Formats: sequence, C-alpha cells, structure tokens
Amino acid sequence: MIGLIAASMIVTAAPSTNASLASAEKTAKALATAREALMAFAVSVSDSARPGDLPCPATDFSTGIAGSCSTSALRVGYLPWKTLGLPDLRDGSGAPLIYAVSNVFKNNPRLSYPSGIINSDISGEFSVAGENAIAIVFAPGAPIGNQDRSVTTFNVANFLELGNADGNTTFVNSPEASDFNDRLLWITPRAFFPPLELRVSRLAQEKLLNYFSITGRFPYADQYLGGASCRTFSGGRVPYYGSSCLPSGNGAAFGAWTTSWPTWFWDNYWDYVIHYAPAQKCVTNPGTICGGGGSYLTVDAQTNIRALLIRQGIPNGQSRPCSLVSQCLDDTENGDSDTIYITPVAGNDRMTIVSP
Repeated sequence: MIGLIAASMIVTAAPSTNASLASAEKTAKALATAREALMAFAVSVSDSARPGDLPCPATDFSTGIAGSCSTSALRVGYLPWKTLGLPDLRDGSGAPLIYAVSNVFKNNPRLSYPSGIINSDISGEFSVAGENAIAIVFAPGAPIGNQDRSVTTFNVANFLELGNADGNTTFVNSPEASDFNDRLLWITPRAFFPPLELRVSRLAQEKLLNYFSITGRFPYADQYLGGASCRTFSGGRVPYYGSSCLPSGNGAAFGAWTTSWPTWFWDNYWDYVIHYAPAQKCVTNPGTICGGGGSYLTVDAQTNIRALLIRQGIPNGQSRPCSLVSQCLDDTENGDSDTIYITPVAGNDRMTIVSP
C-alpha cells in the first residue's frame, strides 16, 4: 500500500502529456517493485543468515548480481535486480535503477558485533527530506549535462544530481528541474521492521510453546534490569541462555533451550525489543498444566491467557534499551507491571497471545 501511494505521488507530479505520463508510470512501478523486493529479501533470508540483511549494490548492471560494499562509495551502485529475483528493471527513460544501502544493514561484509546488530531499535544512516532511511532506490531519468552512462566504471555523478551525487548521507527529493530529474523511494525503519518483528515474534512463540510441551510450564520472564532474580510477574524479556529464568524438568535442560534458537536472535538482541509475560499459574507444574498458584493473564475480556508477547516497534521517544516495562510499551495499561493487558492501541506495539 505504501509503495502504491508513493507511486501515485510520482505519477501525479509528472508532466501531463501521454508520453511523459507513461514514462512516469513506468518509473513509479519500477521504484515500488524494487523497494518491496528489498524488504521481502530482508525478511525472508534463512535462519542461517540474519533477518534484516540487505544486499550490496551490483557493480555491473548487466549481471544484476550483488557485490561487496565495505566502503561508503561501494554502498551506492546499481540495483542488484538478479539477486533480488527481479527482471531487468529500468525507469521510464530506460536508465538502470540505482540503490544505496546503510552500512549496518549490508550483508557483505556484515559489521562485527556489537556495532553490527539489527533490531527495531536501529536506524538507517541516510536522511531524505528529514526522514531516516535504511535504503534508497533511485530512478536517474534521462542524462543531464555531461552525464556519461557509457563508461564501464560506475560513477554516481553520471546518474544522480545535486545532493544525491555528493557522496554524503543526506539525499534530495525535489521536483524535477533543468538540473535535477532524480526520482526516489526510500525504506524507513517504520516500514522495514514490522514484518521482521512479526517473524521474530513467531519464532519466539514457537520456541516457548515447544518448551511448554516438554516441561509443562513456561519459563519465567527475564527482568529488564537483568540480574539473577526472575521470579516476578510484571513481564520482561524472553530469557537468555543458561538464565535462572529457565526451570528445567521433564527432559528440558538449559542446553536444549540454547541450541534450539538461531544465533541471530540473541546476537542481534531481539530479546531486548520484545516484551514477554507468562502467567504465574503456568511457570510451575505440580502435576497439572497451569496448576500452580497465582493467576492467568487477562487480555481485554479474556481471562485465561497463559503467556503473551508484545513486539515494541521502533522507539516512540523512548530510551532504548529500556530498563522498565513502562519505558518499553506505549499503552499505560500494558506498562503498569500487573497481569492485566489490553490489545495495544497506542503507538506501534503489537501483541501475540502465545497460549491458549
């Protein structure tokens, strides 16, 4: 939907002749297709890779294959259309699409930990019209002035103009003029992270349910402040490896919990941006499922919730990583450290009921 809206804006801003309108429509469609393909690439990588990874630009548009991009100059280049599973995409003038990717999000080579982590607390390095951007796709339009697109070696100044060709991280999105005809779409953290968070939340739900099926209980929540004590029920983080939050039993052991998760979950601190709350009744197993003391969780009018997850989204003026539940969640009811929750209505929090 976002891509279609942006595409319609590009078409609306274009000249009104039939030929120029057709060109603008082709450009808009190419930009939207490329943008959606990049976000799909990031969320669909295998568990052996790292969700959130974006390819580097291609150095040869004819092959469309992503290269490596260890320098800022190499992080702007041709859209790697073949790596993304796309056809040879071009804009309405016939020019190849140009692509820029933020340093943290590039996959070749990745930045080392901890500076190279990707989760929803992380921003892109680019700015477009005052908005943060993780990656940008450009339609260069027809050559202007001395731009020479026949040369073999890529030079950004042969495709983009003004502030888009000066090598810094601030880019221009302006109406077409005699010295500027770049059209662009960019990927913001607000658009990029929701599908990634959904994938992460589903993974956490799967692992928690598996643990529950083995032990007949859910692990305690790890405190936001850390430490060894996990016996509170105000919610916190999914417990980390070897944590005292993990009661063993019925064949479950710390090692089994540790090895069942893909390493990218912990390496990228996804446990820091997902709120986890188990019901007190369901963290012990005195012979019956959820037969312990205490209560279930309540969500809206449902009073039998065994466990839930809330993905926190990008920060809404909050200090991250947060140390208290009230700093992590947007709804006051969900952040007041009790066992009563509501379906999120404020900010960008999203809930998953783990069980039942």
